[in-house]
Amino acid sequence: MKDWTFKTNMDHIFDVFRKTSKVISSCKNAQQLMGAYNYVDNVARYVTHFERSPRQTEFCDKQVAEFRKMLRVKNREFNEFVN
Repeated sequence: MKDWTFKTNMDHIFDVFRKTSKVISSCKNAQQLMGAYNYVDNVARYVTHFERSPRQTEFCDKQVAEFRKMLRVKNREFNEFVN
């Protein structure tokens, strides 16, 4: 991508967020969940490369926080099966 601005790449960024959600929800075991943790970390780093306004930055931060919540819920779900 030549233009690393949030506004011109919004569709791409939303696709990345949508895929991240699918990666988390598709985890069937602890190993896949660890991969999802890494994936979320990579997404968080990736979106920092885009030039963003404060409002866009807040949106991205909230989205990553929601992904981390999803991971915690999924992690609890796996821990219930172990115990």
